[in-house]
Amino acid sequence: MIKLRVVGASADNEKLILSNKPRGKHGSHVLAIDRRLVGVLEDVFDERRKARKDLVELPVRSRSKFSPPEIQRQLRAGLPPDQVATAAGVDVDYVERFYQPVLYERVEIINDAQALFVEKQRLGMSALSLGDSVEMNLRARRVVLDDDAFAAAWNATREEGEPWVLSFKFPFRGRSHVARWEFDPRTREVTPLNKLALDIGWVAPARAAAASRKPRAKAKRASKPAPKRKAAAKKKGTARRKPAAKRKPVKRKPAARRKPVKRKAAKRRR
Repeated sequence: MIKLRVVGASADNEKLILSNKPRGKHGSHVLAIDRRLVGVLEDVFDERRKARKDLVELPVRSRSKFSPPEIQRQLRAGLPPDQVATAAGVDVDYVERFYQPVLYERVEIINDAQALFVEKQRLGMSALSLGDSVEMNLRARRVVLDDDAFAAAWNATREEGEPWVLSFKFPFRGRSHVARWEFDPRTREVTPLNKLALDIGWVAPARAAAASRKPRAKAKRASKPAPKRKAAAKKKGTARRKPAAKRKPVKRKPAARRKPVKRKAAKRRR
C-alpha cells in the first residue's frame, strides 16, 4: 500500500493534493472533496473522540448537511455565514473557515472589474475606468467617501454557472442607492445592469480632459506667492514713512550780464 501525505487543496477547493514523498512539496495524486469523503472523516473523528476523551477540537464539524464546496458556493452567492450555518446544521465557526477564500476571490474580481471600461450606446467607451469613473461621479454629486468606505461599498456575488454581479452601494440625498454591473472574467467585459450603474460608471472624454487639467492649473496658482505680495503691499501702505531729510538750498551765482553790442547803422542808400 502506498502512503500518501496531504500537501494542500487545489485552487478551486474541489480536490485534495497528495504526495507520495515524505517531504515532497509537489503533489503526485489528487482526491476529490465530496460528500462521501466528508462523511468518512466525520465518522472517523467521531470514533476517535469516543476512544480518546482528550480529542475535543475536531478538524471537521460532524453532521454537516453541505460539503465544503457547497458551503463556498452559497457564500459566493451572497448568503451570510450565519444563514449558511443554520441551513447546514453546523456552527458559524465551521462555515467561516471556508469564507476567507471567497472573500479573497471577491477582492480580485472587484479589482479586475474596476480596471475595465464601460461602453455607452452611441457615445462609445468611457474615458476613465470603472473605478475612476465612479469616484469622479461621486465627487460631482458631492458624495464624500474615504478610501476604506469606498472599498467597503463594493461587493461581488455569483450564482452557480452565472457571471459575477458587482454592486456599489452609497448614500445620496438621505437615501441608499445601489448600482449593479455584470462582469464576465472570460470575456473581460463589464455591462451596466441599471441606469444608475451607467450614469456613475461612464465619463465623457471632454469632461475627463477638463478634470485632468484642473490639478495642474491649481498647482501653478498655488506656487505663486500672491498672498505674500498682497500682505506686503498692505504692510507697506500702513507703515509710517520717515520724513525726508531737508536739502540745503544751493546758492546759484547770478548770471553775468551781457554787454550791449553796438551795431553800426547801415548806410542809407542814396
